[in-house]
Amino acid sequence: MTGGTLSTPTEPLPACWRIPEWSRAVSISRAAFYTLVAEHRPRSVKIGKRHVIIEAPAAWLERMAKAGGALISRKAL
Repeated sequence: MTGGTLSTPTEPLPACWRIPEWSRAVSISRAAFYTLVAEHRPRSVKIGKRHVIIEAPAAWLERMAKAGGALISRKAL
């Protein structure tokens, strides 16, 4: 450490996540992901038969914090 600063290497964020990867990053189960109400789901796109999430886990968590938390569908209860 020189000059009183700490240097940490940063890795670029992925451009998209598969549902299991994204769910682990925000500490929810894959099943819980599917019970999120539509407006609280992360932004995603469909590529072929697969959905990929394009909203970073940290960005989604911040959006949910501002919304007062994420809601799950009553159908899942």
